[in-house]
Amino acid sequence: MGLTSRLFTDPPDPRLDACLVDDAAHIFQGADGSHVACIQIALSLLSDGQVFLVIDGVFGDQTSQAVFDFKDERGILAPGEVVPNRIVGKGTIKALDEEMEVFENQSVATDELVASTVLGAPHDHSLCPTSGFSAPGSGGRVNHFGTPVNPLPGRSINISGEHETDYLGFEDFTTGMVLGPPRPLTSIIPDHTIQNICLRDSPFSMDGSADAARDEILRIAAPDCRLTFCGDVPQYRPQLLSLGVVHQHMVLADPRFTNPATATAEVLIIAIP
Repeated sequence: MGLTSRLFTDPPDPRLDACLVDDAAHIFQGADGSHVACIQIALSLLSDGQVFLVIDGVFGDQTSQAVFDFKDERGILAPGEVVPNRIVGKGTIKALDEEMEVFENQSVATDELVASTVLGAPHDHSLCPTSGFSAPGSGGRVNHFGTPVNPLPGRSINISGEHETDYLGFEDFTTGMVLGPPRPLTSIIPDHTIQNICLRDSPFSMDGSADAARDEILRIAAPDCRLTFCGDVPQYRPQLLSLGVVHQHMVLADPRFTNPATATAEVLIIAIP
């Protein structure tokens, strides 16, 4: 029986198919390509928030370590081994595929807390404003990919947005002078009054400082505030992780970009105490 998860079969990749049945097709450190990107996505999604790989299709040191950890936790050993190797072979690709199929069939997280399509949660999209940026599939209107859905009750803000979350009751603000339409500064928001914060494709920065942005978010966040960040997670990871507990980590196929067709977006949903 071949691979069955959507990640590994849609579209099919002969390199992944061969890895399942042919020792000569094992995938080693140094490999690169879309098949490696699929493996990176699986390793990230199946790590329960412990692995945050850059999905670049390059089998480098971090991917190698993630392969080792995945195999070590599951006791995947080649004949004669007492510790796992760092190769994606028959047993590893089979385990990744089987666990991804379970994940895909059971998890609806991408539709529960963050929009996985440019149209977002059901609403009258014809009432949304036109976009100053690229908005494929949305009639020239703002796209909603990577923004929250089902926000918590309470005041909600979108930092550096272009009104793509207005339909959910969010207000657009900015932490400083950035590109885009005029927006009020978060500095006018009272302390600890915001229940939902969205940052999508925006620098995590206040006057050029990621640390200052973190401090400003902590100032305005109400207890148990939910932050949804979709963007350059690797660049801002230390500041993001210092905000609170990662509730969900997702790597989503990004429908806004078709070059490359395998473009992905990384999303963190963080619960701020």
